[in-house]
Amino acid sequence: MTIMREFFSNFTKIKRTPIILLHLLLPIVVTTLFLVYYAFAGYHIIPDVRLFFVILQMCYPIFVSIVVPILINLDRNIHGIQNALGLVESRRSVYLGKLFFLLFLSAISMIIYEVCFYVGVNLFLDISITHFGSYLVIFYIFLFSNLFLYLLHVLIAFRLGSSISVLLGISGTILAGYFENAIGDKIWPIIPWEWGVRFLKNYFDFLSAPVFPGIISLIIITSIVLVLSLLWFSRWEGKVIQE
Repeated sequence: MTIMREFFSNFTKIKRTPIILLHLLLPIVVTTLFLVYYAFAGYHIIPDVRLFFVILQMCYPIFVSIVVPILINLDRNIHGIQNALGLVESRRSVYLGKLFFLLFLSAISMIIYEVCFYVGVNLFLDISITHFGSYLVIFYIFLFSNLFLYLLHVLIAFRLGSSISVLLGISGTILAGYFENAIGDKIWPIIPWEWGVRFLKNYFDFLSAPVFPGIISLIIITSIVLVLSLLWFSRWEGKVIQE
């Protein structure tokens, strides 16, 4: 029950914050701009409109690095994270409640991206590229591939603050683009920022390399980070390094 209380309490905390706009309005704006660009000039550079989701996945680390610290800082600004941790029965419930809330917002945001893309491509561009069921696969790829990012940035935001989180997010996007080469073809399973990109490219038949090694790495690395994060948070005193 503590996890659910923490989950639902965040709905009240995010009022009058940019978190709602970032998850509800940004998908509409980003998708619209991409499709307008693609309709007038983008098809000369971007051979397949489905690359929108690949580009979105590459840039997603930056989005996560901005959104997560905003939510974490709300507790720090309202009553201090140290006081908050002293009032709860289970610290793990606080951590998991925030994690599930962020994943919930991510899922809503992804649904909006897909709806906007589907409407724009089929009605305005008049392109039939994939059946409706494919969007469910894309949704799951985004959700599970980015779980590691949320785990990492929740930990970073709690311990190191927003500046380090944003820098890490920018670095993650750079890495996702950098390893789109022969080196990345060999080592991408151990590069978390590359998982979603490779899974999407494989699903769209842009690549023919097997994704099974990446799936195994995703499960192992994500599970390890989750366990270590819970163990650390249970012993954390609420202090931030930048303080």
